[in-house]
Amino acid sequence: MENRETLSALTRVAVVLAGALQGVICYVITWYIEYAKLPSDTLWLMCVVPATVVMTTTLSLAMTSFRKPFLWLSLGMIGAAVAGMGGWLKWSVAGLESWNLRDEMLVFGFHLLLMTLFVLPWLQRRLDPVPTTSFYSDFYQRNWHNALTLLIIFVSNGLFWLVLFLWAELFELIGIGFFDRLFFHSDGFISVAIGVVSASAAVLTRMQVRLIHALQNLLTLIATGLLPLMAALALLFIGALPFVGFESISARISAAGLLTTLALLLLFLVTIVWHPQRQTLPYYAPLRGMIRLAVAIVPAYPVLAGWALWLRISQYGWSPERLYGVLITIVALVWAIGFCASALIQRREPQKIHAYVIPATGLLSLIFLALVHTPVLDPWRISVASHMARYQDGRITADQVSLYMLSNAGRKGREAMLTLQNDPQFISNPKRQREINGLLSRNAGGAGKMTAAMLEKQVQLAPGMAHPDKTLWQAMLSNQYRFESCDSAQSNCLLMPLDLNSDGKPEAVLFQFTDRTIVAYTQTNTGWRIAGDAWKMPEALTRGELDRALRQRKVKSVVKPWADIEIFGERVDMSYDSYNNAQWR
Repeated sequence: MENRETLSALTRVAVVLAGALQGVICYVITWYIEYAKLPSDTLWLMCVVPATVVMTTTLSLAMTSFRKPFLWLSLGMIGAAVAGMGGWLKWSVAGLESWNLRDEMLVFGFHLLLMTLFVLPWLQRRLDPVPTTSFYSDFYQRNWHNALTLLIIFVSNGLFWLVLFLWAELFELIGIGFFDRLFFHSDGFISVAIGVVSASAAVLTRMQVRLIHALQNLLTLIATGLLPLMAALALLFIGALPFVGFESISARISAAGLLTTLALLLLFLVTIVWHPQRQTLPYYAPLRGMIRLAVAIVPAYPVLAGWALWLRISQYGWSPERLYGVLITIVALVWAIGFCASALIQRREPQKIHAYVIPATGLLSLIFLALVHTPVLDPWRISVASHMARYQDGRITADQVSLYMLSNAGRKGREAMLTLQNDPQFISNPKRQREINGLLSRNAGGAGKMTAAMLEKQVQLAPGMAHPDKTLWQAMLSNQYRFESCDSAQSNCLLMPLDLNSDGKPEAVLFQFTDRTIVAYTQTNTGWRIAGDAWKMPEALTRGELDRALRQRKVKSVVKPWADIEIFGERVDMSYDSYNNAQWR
């Protein structure tokens, strides 16, 4: 590990300047994107900015000297790899809305952070002038140091901006708004300040190694106290499972996530407590035995999680979340099997196996994270292919095709929707045809594709009702999301006249059986408008029952028993429903 003598003053200054340069580059790129009115998925934002941030972060945490060609070669390779993954992301998210693109960029940034943490220990050891410890011990310590450095960077930024917030607010009290504009409304200052503060915090942690070790020891003590509790939980759960049955696991949607989290947390605590300098666990014999037993059975949890995931995949197909779940479960299984072997085979010298398992798990995680941002394990490519295969095989119907998922799946989702647009079976339903045409024209929900004439064809009229004028259908289009599911073939929308305000003029009341809603329109001097609605029909009411009620004249308006209040001619609307329907009344 670095110490005060191995990080020269010139290196420290260079790290801080690199942080400032990162801020300047990010600011200039974002300014240019706005100035040139470039799209939000431009290569500048998706390739250059991530590559710059990752390269400067790696430089800040790994550089010990300028005179090491391997450092610059590594930075170039890392920058090229990140830019390549960003280029694939740009290609795959083509067609997404800006808010969905923002979510994808956040996920990409989080994955880059994890990949940087996995790469750094290998690079740092390669750049270390004279490694003085064994590989596993050095690998372990560097992972600790990098994780705590990241924590201190976040804390430092939080405290820095808290001070600036106090600074700006105090001067706002006396009418000086300059500092508020400078600190929080100047993109250049914000970008450079974050880079400088982060780089300074990185230098601080690399210089104050003893303080970092003290923080590491404190967290290790906390983990030492939590490990027996986690081991007891793991044993109790696996012991209770045969009595309650495995069906309870398959019934829970979050079962795989809970089981994998338990396994990863137990393995994480064991790794912290059973560090390379410790040959035996620091507990009394009964607790040591309990923890060893928990480590021996921990592979059962990833196996159960994988089984639960496979049930979901066989039922509903692949999705990005399920793909991530499978990859995490594989990593947990490799980690768990390695530790299980150390507890059963190398009982006296478990560190011999740990020295291979932990680095291998880190490398496997790094490989998975990288492949997720390539065509090999692209989550949206796999999800869309799975969904379309299920539709083409007949495992799901046209109504079960998730246009929402496809519309948020980028390029591959759009290609799938183009296929559906030309599929006679899929577009045989007018509602589905409107939806997919609207989504392909970047008009969510098909809004603007439905016309008054189309809506009139999809809504059935009650027997004896005269055809309403076109102004009613035009008024209904302003809330057409309520009527998107209307389909004359399914007879799920019925329009009938009913006088609801005793003025002698019937309102137009539409019963929508798919969403189980009722909407009433009234005609005024300015045209038709919504007069009221109900979001819940009687549970037993079907279209057939409503037709029977109409024939028997059992559909009628009912005057509400509670009245409003009038004071000097001014009416006060009173709301009674929530009190009359309250369970405790």
